[in-house]
Amino acid sequence: MNNNIFINFCSRLHPDHGGTYTAASMFRRAVESYFIDLQMPGYDSPSEADYTVSGSINPFTAMVKSSFPSFFSFIPEKVKEKTSGLIAHGAFLAHFSYAYQLSRHLSVPLYLVPHGTTDPYVFSYGKLKKRIWLEMIGKPATHQAKKIIFSTALERDKSILPFARNKGNICPFSVEPPQDIERISCRRWLRQQLGLSDEEKILLYFGKYDKFKHPLETLRSFVKVKPRNWNFLIMGYGNDKSLKEKIASYSSLSNVFIHPPVFGQDKWKFLAGSDLFVLFSHRENFGFAVAEAASVGLPVYISTGVDIYPFFEHERERLVFDIRTEQDIEKALSTLDKISDDNLECLGQFCREIALKNFSLQQFSQSLKNILIPNV
Repeated sequence: MNNNIFINFCSRLHPDHGGTYTAASMFRRAVESYFIDLQMPGYDSPSEADYTVSGSINPFTAMVKSSFPSFFSFIPEKVKEKTSGLIAHGAFLAHFSYAYQLSRHLSVPLYLVPHGTTDPYVFSYGKLKKRIWLEMIGKPATHQAKKIIFSTALERDKSILPFARNKGNICPFSVEPPQDIERISCRRWLRQQLGLSDEEKILLYFGKYDKFKHPLETLRSFVKVKPRNWNFLIMGYGNDKSLKEKIASYSSLSNVFIHPPVFGQDKWKFLAGSDLFVLFSHRENFGFAVAEAASVGLPVYISTGVDIYPFFEHERERLVFDIRTEQDIEKALSTLDKISDDNLECLGQFCREIALKNFSLQQFSQSLKNILIPNV
C-alpha cells in the first residue's frame, strides 16, 4: 500500500447503475481505492464494492448511526490508517452520510463527486425531502469538503451547492473502448442480428428509459419523419412502466427494433455496428453513452442538454441541436435524408478524435490525481 489510499462511498457499485457505476469504476482504476456501497432494495445481483452496508438507506438515520466511530468497525484499521481522503459519489442516500461522518472521524479531507445530483432540475421533484437533506446534510458536508469534482463546467455552473464555483474542479470522465472493436465487422454482425441489408442504416438510442432523455419523443419523431433507408434501434432500461409500454407499441413497425440493454463487449458491438447515435436529453451532466459512441467513430446527434456538447461545437450545425419541443426533434431527424455515407464517415472520424483528445483514461487519471494528490 502507498500513502494515498482513498475510500469511496457510492449508492451501489454494479453495472445496473449505469453512468455512476462507470465513473466510480474509473476512480478505482485511477487511484488506489476502496469502495463501500449500500444494500439497495430490489437489487439481487452481487455488488462489486469491497464492503456493502446493509440496513436503512435513509441519509438521516445513517447520519445518527455513523456518528459513532464504532459503526465503521467493518473497515480494517490498517485501511483507515492509510486513508488520505474520503470520496462521496452522488447524494441523498445513506452512503453520503457515511462519507461525511467517516471523514470527520479520521480527520481526512472529504471530496464530493455529485454525478449530476446537485443540478436544480433534480430538486424540482421530491422537493421537500431533498431540501431538508440539503440544509441538514448537503450544506454542512459542502462546508467541510476540500473539493467538489464535476465532470463538466456546465455541471459545476448549474450546481445548487454552496461553494460550487470556489471548490469546484473540472475532471472530464473517460471512456475506453476495447482494442479489438472494429466497425466493419460490427456493422456486418449487427445487420445479421436485425435481418437488415448492408445498404440500410441504423440510428441508435442506447440508454435509460427516462422522460428527460426523450426516448419516446425521439422514436415518435423518427416514425413521423420516415428517413429513407434508416432504421431505429432503441435499447433501454428503466422503471417507468408506462413509458416502456408506449415504446413497445412501436415494435410492429418494420424499421423499428426494440432490444433489451446489453453490457460489456456486446455493448461496444452495438455501438460500433450502428451508423449514428442519438440523445436529445433535457438534462445530462456528462453523457457516457455519447462519449462511448464517439470513441468508436460513431457520429452523435445530441442536444444542448447533454453537458459535453461544447466539445462538439466545431460541428454544431450538423451534430448539436437546440431541443425544446418534439418539433425540434423532428427537424433534427429530418436531416438524416441529407447525410451521405461520406458525411457519416467524416463526422464519425471527427467524433472519434474528440473522444481520444478529451475522454481518455490517461487524461482522466492525471486530472484526478492533480485534484486529489496535487504534489504527485
